[in-house]
Amino acid sequence: MRNASRLMSRIAIIGAGASGLAAAFQLSKEGFEVCVFEKSRGVSGRAASRSRNGCRYDHGANYLKPESNEVAELLFKALPHDDLCRIAGDISTFDRNGRISSGDPEQNAESKWTYRSGISTLGKLLIEAGNFTVSRETLISSLSREGTQWSLIDAEGKTKGPFDVLLLTPPAPQTVGLLVNTKADAPIIAEMVGVLEQVPYHSQFSVLLNFNANVALPNKAFALINSDREHQLAWLSDEGHKAGHVPQGETLLVAQMSPNWSAEHYDDSPASIISAAYQAVSSLLGDNLPTLHWSDSQRWRYAHPYAPAKIEDTAEAAEFGLFFAGDAFVGKGRVPGALKTGLAAARRITETF
Repeated sequence: MRNASRLMSRIAIIGAGASGLAAAFQLSKEGFEVCVFEKSRGVSGRAASRSRNGCRYDHGANYLKPESNEVAELLFKALPHDDLCRIAGDISTFDRNGRISSGDPEQNAESKWTYRSGISTLGKLLIEAGNFTVSRETLISSLSREGTQWSLIDAEGKTKGPFDVLLLTPPAPQTVGLLVNTKADAPIIAEMVGVLEQVPYHSQFSVLLNFNANVALPNKAFALINSDREHQLAWLSDEGHKAGHVPQGETLLVAQMSPNWSAEHYDDSPASIISAAYQAVSSLLGDNLPTLHWSDSQRWRYAHPYAPAKIEDTAEAAEFGLFFAGDAFVGKGRVPGALKTGLAAARRITETF
């Protein structure tokens, strides 16, 4: 009888990032009817990839680590994994003065992965392997709860639903915006706003620099990461270390500007951001970069949180069919962490319904 009840239970998930899609995948396997709503055309959230001039590149999250057994099971067993590729090379560190050192040997010993077709393939595989619907380019602007059911109202005023369960997975500030615009006779809404509005987020620019030449990072590294968080660059990596991403004879560097620098220059033009990134990378690598062939950039408003909310503080919302997942409960921008929160939310919902 419980499985029959699940078949009648409709679940709405807002956000087709790693956490939302992991939850949808697992819940659909448990027999629930699941509908995912995503404001963008793409899926996977900040696990994002683009194509340009024969290159495929990851311009948000840069790699995956199977940091737990359940994430490893998902990546290597539950989902097709022929497209997975292990990233060659270590991650070295640099300080505020640009001094480069070897990275943490224990962390470098851990395998790093992406997909030949880009890290956003993760979301596509979750959709293909699951049994749920995804409504893209659907911006949900407000919520309503009547009786025991939820309705979602999009930016055009159209109502979606009703649903028995609602799972919210966007970055905390966007989730707070939805909760504030909720029509519901339930004090729990204000309580959840209080939980999530305390989660702080960094903004960050990602800049892509392409050269018609081979540019190797020191120590034959895959990436360099700023260790003291006082350099204008936070991260620099070479997409050529990923199979199938960059044509032979070219170099494509991913430069992620520091959160502090990004905040100070948030409204600068893309051309200005790209120029600053080129100069910072050139200085770090010894002022000998070749001429830039082409470039790209992405401004991430909510790149990653730097302090987490406690998922246990949302437990009382389950009584109202309201659940939460996402990197707000991880406290940093890591795809495996977001996947874990989605899978954990699916377990909580399964245990409740």
